[in-house]
Amino acid sequence: MGIALISGFDIMVFVTFFLSVGLAYLFQEYVIPRGLSGLQVAFPTGAKRYEVHTVTNSKYEARELLKAPGMRYGLTVYIMAFTGAILLGMEWLFYQTGLNEGIHMLSLALALILIIFPAMISTGVSMSTQLITPAGIKRATLQGASTFRSGVGITITILWFTSLFLLWFIMGVAGVDFDRRLAITGCLAFAPGFVAYGRVLGSSWTALVESNRQLSRGEPSAFYPYKPKARKQFVAMLVWINTAAMPLIAFNTLVSVILLAINPDMFVHSDAVNNLPEYRPQTTIMEEGGIVGFYAIELFSNISEPGIRVPLVTMVLLFLLLNVAVVGFLFVYEVARILFLDIADVAGKGGIKLADSRLLRSERNQQANVLNFCFTGFAGQSMLLLALAMLTFWDSQYLPQGAECGTWENSICGVLSKNALEELTWMLAAGGQIVFLGIWALSRRTGQHLGDVSFDAMASQNRIKLEAMESMIYREDEATAKLIKNDDWSTALEKMERLYEDHGEEAVEGLALVKRTEASMILLTGLGNWDQAEEVALSYLALKTGRTAEIARGILSTTSLAQRDVQEAIPRIKLLPKEDIEVARLRWFTSLFDPSQKLPQDIRMMLRMDSVTKMNVSLLKRYKDGVPVTSQEWKYKPVDKLHILGEIARFRIWNQSDIALDKLEAWVDRNDVDLAKWPHGQTARALLYIDRGMIATATKIVKQTMKDHPRHPHLRRLAIYLAYQGKMDLPVSEPTGLIWADTKSNDWTKIWPSYHNVVPAPEIESQLLKTHAWIANAWSIRKELDSIDIKERAVKKLTWPRQPFANHLILTGLVTTVGGIPVDLGLPGNLNFKAIEKSELLDL
Repeated sequence: MGIALISGFDIMVFVTFFLSVGLAYLFQEYVIPRGLSGLQVAFPTGAKRYEVHTVTNSKYEARELLKAPGMRYGLTVYIMAFTGAILLGMEWLFYQTGLNEGIHMLSLALALILIIFPAMISTGVSMSTQLITPAGIKRATLQGASTFRSGVGITITILWFTSLFLLWFIMGVAGVDFDRRLAITGCLAFAPGFVAYGRVLGSSWTALVESNRQLSRGEPSAFYPYKPKARKQFVAMLVWINTAAMPLIAFNTLVSVILLAINPDMFVHSDAVNNLPEYRPQTTIMEEGGIVGFYAIELFSNISEPGIRVPLVTMVLLFLLLNVAVVGFLFVYEVARILFLDIADVAGKGGIKLADSRLLRSERNQQANVLNFCFTGFAGQSMLLLALAMLTFWDSQYLPQGAECGTWENSICGVLSKNALEELTWMLAAGGQIVFLGIWALSRRTGQHLGDVSFDAMASQNRIKLEAMESMIYREDEATAKLIKNDDWSTALEKMERLYEDHGEEAVEGLALVKRTEASMILLTGLGNWDQAEEVALSYLALKTGRTAEIARGILSTTSLAQRDVQEAIPRIKLLPKEDIEVARLRWFTSLFDPSQKLPQDIRMMLRMDSVTKMNVSLLKRYKDGVPVTSQEWKYKPVDKLHILGEIARFRIWNQSDIALDKLEAWVDRNDVDLAKWPHGQTARALLYIDRGMIATATKIVKQTMKDHPRHPHLRRLAIYLAYQGKMDLPVSEPTGLIWADTKSNDWTKIWPSYHNVVPAPEIESQLLKTHAWIANAWSIRKELDSIDIKERAVKKLTWPRQPFANHLILTGLVTTVGGIPVDLGLPGNLNFKAIEKSELLDL
């Protein structure tokens, strides 16, 4: 017999509801932040070497994280499901204490809605996350979920439930029993949730067990380098016991399902069990916890004292049946810790990667995305399993049946029958355990080598201490950014090489790693290798934990624009300080590339007085009119020098090299410019002499400049060209690898677009390079165009002219600075000039 349903409306409905909401609120405000304190993230810093950084040191920091934009969605879904479970629990409690004669229909209906709705969301989130590669996996990104991705996720969910609807009718035509159809369809409906559960816990099981085993003993672990307090030690012990038993429980479930499929009547209880007053015959042994549960009942039947026997049986069955729900609901914080640590690749196989670990260290929106997945992807399905287990436990003694359903007898109770719900409960529980077992087995070999990986949880703290002594460890010299600004690449590369020298102290290595990363980031930015600059900038941002790392954020924002990814650039630029001319330029570039992005009036006011913006506006107007160069006087400033190089390259495209050379040398004489200190300018000058046919003069210029600047990447590349023609000796190899893509591989045409985002290739022949050149810098074909209004499909049909010799070494487009470093952003051919003029972006 179950519990009767009360159709009436009395004061206890209000008491139950408000008490449940109050408990859920207290849980949200106090329990969840405490559970999320101590979140950590691990990211690689070398071969089998990881740094472990703490994201939330306290419950207060966790509370701030929960307030992050985009976090409320997942938290709300989680609290909805939790409120539904509490509502069921309170109704049951009041019934047991005699305050209610049964369960109120209104409370039960509300509880089911609060649980089932999040469970359906759990299906959609889990499925879309596993089927669609999250932003940030193929390329590290700060970009949030786009409308397209969200739309695809919703579409996948609709298609999934539609296919289940069709399966329901197919099973009906095949004569499958109604209860079995309901159980199978319900299990498949919520399968993505328990598949995600199995993947996450199965791949990270070794790390989770080892860490909590050490903490439960009161010892520091690889991820928590301090002696744990009593509370943390107790929680670690609970987690360790539960997770350590998971493979055994899962194996028990798998064997039970196999044997049940072979012979459903294989397991029959003895008379001793059948004669127990509390025992109720079950449909299958799965409702008793599988084989282990079956023999546990047989064993405990020998205990004559009911006060001992009944609790033992109850605890064993609850542990076997609710292992999935307990981990997914009560230990959702441990799941969050696993996903934050992001060690599935080194701890196991088949895990779920939601974001780049470096972004998790430094960006709140990525942290919120991971927590959203934890709360929505697991909690909904787990809470549903918990509610089903509460109703169907021990032969559904708490499930209203028959006349107890009242007005629901021929409607809801007629559909959600005892047999269907019991079968659905064990299917959901078994599904998660079997998936976990499969991933766990695949991960065993990888997990066994976890001891070979070094996890340093003190690196960040040690680095902060050493920063105060940085000037004593490293000699004072010019900053790398200033060296690149002054075009002194040889000194900058030598400085970076010195950072790889052994300082004799392991503690100093952490600080050296930061300085090497910073130097690499700046050098890659100066070279325009934006994809690699982005990767290194993310590492630098993570190592610096967001402190004094504004140049990295600026580089990341500029990278997005160089990669023509406006949707990624928008959230990145929002993280930058507003009162900054470099940021104002980035926002203007964003509006240029996507005129739907409005440019605020205060930004316009800043740009009106900016000489770099005026130079870029002039460039855009001349591109529109097909005029290659300006009549304005050149200026000898770092960012202007990039503009001068672009002018010379466009002179060459228009077959006006003689004019360019005369103008350059006249400008040098007039302004007393020392070209020996500007090797990039010497590169352009040598190219102009080559165009004039004066190869010997060009070679002499290159040789002389190479004496002082042997490692300048543009000059060195021209020297290699001349060496291949037998005009000079071949320069020595560049040990840092900061070289042009066409010297890296014979098949350089395939890798060029990823190495030089805004620079057209020296030979534009393949379709790949034509498309890349159009997006990178359309000046390379502007001379051949009668109109700039060209559709994307027509670009493939354009006939690309032969580029002037080595013109890619000096061709520039839109220019700006990042942390004072002059950079080129090219000029995409797909600019919408009509929309740009309508938005008055050229009339600031």
